[in-house]
Amino acid sequence: MKILVLGDFRRDSPHFLLNNPRMFSKGFVRNGHDVLEFSYRERLLGYSPFKSKKLSVALAKKKTDRLMVQLARHHQSDIVFITAFKLLDGETVLQIKEALPSAMIICWYSDPPKDINPTVTDIALQCDWFLSTSGAEVLQLYKSLNVPHCAFMPNPCDPDVQHPVEVSPKWRSQLLFIGKLKHNRAGQDSLRWELIKSLVEKKAMTVWGALEKPAVKGQDYINAISGAEIALSINVYNDVRFYHSDRLVHFMSCGAFVLAKQVPDSDLLFEDGRHICYFESIEHCLELIDRFETEKKRRQEIAAAGMKHAHETFNCVKLASHIIDLATKGDYKAVWREIV
Repeated sequence: MKILVLGDFRRDSPHFLLNNPRMFSKGFVRNGHDVLEFSYRERLLGYSPFKSKKLSVALAKKKTDRLMVQLARHHQSDIVFITAFKLLDGETVLQIKEALPSAMIICWYSDPPKDINPTVTDIALQCDWFLSTSGAEVLQLYKSLNVPHCAFMPNPCDPDVQHPVEVSPKWRSQLLFIGKLKHNRAGQDSLRWELIKSLVEKKAMTVWGALEKPAVKGQDYINAISGAEIALSINVYNDVRFYHSDRLVHFMSCGAFVLAKQVPDSDLLFEDGRHICYFESIEHCLELIDRFETEKKRRQEIAAAGMKHAHETFNCVKLASHIIDLATKGDYKAVWREIV
């Protein structure tokens, strides 16, 4: 089949290395399909004389849409896979549908908030499938808006890139967190920043991307994970079924021993005590840190099992095959399958 992947491929940033559209594109190709990549933000800014996204949309969106639709029509895509939402709208997707009346239109929403995103809704209502890295209430929310089909689809990893590497002392740490303290979202779990601050104070946790420490990107991000004895994963929300940021699968696939905040049905993704160790509170997290700082062999066994599971279950080729199954059969097989 022919697949149009519409996303932001971040080819102008070190973020390209772990870019989700890039991973899915690779996955589709390795499943035997032809892929046309369209990097919407890159093309839009390329057409605009200004760097401002707002001005670029006003001046270059119509031209970008015309090119995208023209390429899609000549490609005669069977599936359109949308992973970028910020600069798109429902009208853009409608133009694609008119050019490709027989194509299956699928959107994938990574790291969704708990409430409705109007821009995403506008696009999802024009799609045959809405996929999300959250389950349960998020899927039900979009289904209630009359999106035809909704399904859980987790963040991918790429074993070609995401695996342990030898690193210099700069990247070595006993305990690691990568990410922001807070996001600009309502209803965040205060445990996130309370825990991070506590571990910095009590355990001298290494932090990148918060507390006045620079963000790490590309290979530096992989180096930081590879150099960690223990890595911490905690989300903005911790009460949504299956929801973990892509940080979790990045940590797991790069071979880290991960302590993660439990979310509903986490064990269907990674099993507690086998692939990962979950905690419920600051005190519980501290207990696990104290335990595994000394239990090096057991820590390494869990980390190795977690990496193997991530590489086998959440690799981009496997998840791309699930998406193809949804498009062609209306279903896919996984222990964490959820379709509404």
